[in-house]
Amino acid sequence: MEKINVQKIAFVGGGAMAEAIIKGILGSGLVETQQITVGNPGAPRREYLEKTYGVETLADNCQAVASADLVILAVKPQVAPVALNQELLQALHHGACLLSIMGSVSLEQLHGYLPGFPVIRTMPNTPLAVGAGMTAICCDEQVTPAMLAAAKSIFGCCGEIEVVDEGALEAITAISGCGPGYAFVIIDALADAGVRAGLPRAVATELAAQAFAGSGRMCIATGQHPAVLRDQVTSPGGTTIAGIHALENHGVRGAFYDAVQAVLQRSKELQGK
Repeated sequence: MEKINVQKIAFVGGGAMAEAIIKGILGSGLVETQQITVGNPGAPRREYLEKTYGVETLADNCQAVASADLVILAVKPQVAPVALNQELLQALHHGACLLSIMGSVSLEQLHGYLPGFPVIRTMPNTPLAVGAGMTAICCDEQVTPAMLAAAKSIFGCCGEIEVVDEGALEAITAISGCGPGYAFVIIDALADAGVRAGLPRAVATELAAQAFAGSGRMCIATGQHPAVLRDQVTSPGGTTIAGIHALENHGVRGAFYDAVQAVLQRSKELQGK
C-alpha cells in the first residue's frame, strides 16, 4: 500500500481504538514509526505503546500535537470538553486536519471545541484491531480531497470504509459502532448454551464465534439478502427452524430494534439534545 501524504500524525488519547489504528497503519506501511506521536496521561499505557510499536508518546497532548498535520482525536466523548481545550487549540499546527473517532460528537461540536480547522468525523468499530473493522467517514467542506484520501487509506487498511453524510452517522453508530458489542453478547450466550449441552467452554466459544464470523463473511461475499441465506440453512420441519422459532418467541427481533433505539436516545443525550 502506498504511503499517505502526511508528515506527522498525532493521537490525542492512546486507548484501544488508537492502538488499532496505529497497528493498522504501521502494518500496512502507510507511515513510518517516527511519524507517529501519542498523547496519553497514563505512564503505563505510554510505556506499552512505546515498547510495542516504537512510537513516541507524551503525557502532554499539547506537546504531542505540535507540528502534526493530522491530529486524531481518540478520547472518549465524555472527555472531549476537557481534552479539547483552549491550550490544545493554541498548540495545533496551522493547516492541520482534525480526525475524530469520538462517537456522538458532531462536526458542529468539534468546530466549537477547536474552531478554524478542517474536520473529518469517523465511526469505526473495535474489529479494527484485527483488520476487520467497519468505518463510516464524513467531513466538512474545509476537508480537501487529499485529506479525505488519507482518512480512507488509514481506515481502509484496518477493514472496510463507507463515506456518508453526517446525518446517517448516528444510525450507523447504533448498528456498526455498537454492533460488535451485541455480537459478543450473542456469542457468549450461544457458547453458554453449548456448555449446557455438554461442550467444553473453549470448544463452544470457538464454534459460536466462527459461526458468526463465517456468516458475516458469507453475507458480504454473496451479496444475498440475509433472509435468503437463512432459508438455505432452514429445512422444512428441521432443527434450524425449531431454533429460530424459539428465538422469535423470545422477541429477538424486537430486542434489536430496542437496542438501536436505545443507542440513538443515548447519543442525543450525549450531544445535549
